Amino acid sequence: MIFKQYKIFMLLLPALTLLACGEGKVTINESSYQPKIVIQGTLIPGQLARVKLRRNFPLNAVIDTGDILLRNAQARIADAEGNEFELQFNSASGYYESPQLLVENGRTYILQVDATIDGKDLSANSTTKVPLPGFKILEHKSRLGSTGYRQEDDLGNLENLNIVFERSPDTDYYAASINALNADRSTFIYENVFVDLDSEDVDVEDFKNTFTWIQDAPLEPGESKIDIFSFLTWFYSPYQVIVYAADKNFKDFLSTNEQIQEIDGNFHEPAFHINGNGIGLFGSAVVDTAYFEIVR
Repeated sequence: MIFKQYKIFMLLLPALTLLACGEGKVTINESSYQPKIVIQGTLIPGQLARVKLRRNFPLNAVIDTGDILLRNAQARIADAEGNEFELQFNSASGYYESPQLLVENGRTYILQVDATIDGKDLSANSTTKVPLPGFKILEHKSRLGSTGYRQEDDLGNLENLNIVFERSPDTDYYAASINALNADRSTFIYENVFVDLDSEDVDVEDFKNTFTWIQDAPLEPGESKIDIFSFLTWFYSPYQVIVYAADKNFKDFLSTNEQIQEIDGNFHEPAFHINGNGIGLFGSAVVDTAYFEIVR
């Protein structure tokens, strides 16, 4: 999954108590810190089940990155029929994995995690229903291939790239991760119309991965389109686009995790859909991939 929203530090924030004092002033009551199991997992049909488990920390703690991963948790996934699959920690990947569980479309899966953090026994669980089959990128109907930056037609209108896809039944949210495969200061589009940066001011990590989405798509089978506007492409580069037909957990997390502060300054948690002592995401999605290129 290539979304900045999944970075661990985004998930640490809601575990703290953030109290607004009006006019944007925020005081942080660290005495209210509660340890949490941080869950990162998206089940994809046809792939083995895998989940990354971490922990949160108090805001001003000195963090050893080696302590972020939970290596000794107990984790299992059950299906709707009551079959249970133990997840084993893979030290090479940092994920808890089950080689016996191959994810299937339309199935319901329940994750249960138990862990001890700061001497406290914690438990968390979450349920996802994998979207139904049917989702597929229709490359022959999409506008992909190679194109110039902000390419125009004969009438001077922008010819935006787009991805046309067949919808998954009962799924109304589709997200696209757009990843520049040759992102470098030498390939950055300095003549872009959105920012004025010199080479030394370009942080490649800030621009190489972008995303867009559509929501409230029709729930019945049919075709929909995601436009790839020029503010999503910052490099002369080939690009990989991963499109996700997402379940409710995935949809709600991505829709709320960057909007955690109210107008009055108060903070609230994103929509986690995790019960017990956990935060993060346990969801599912059907995935397809396409490619295009922005040329000089």
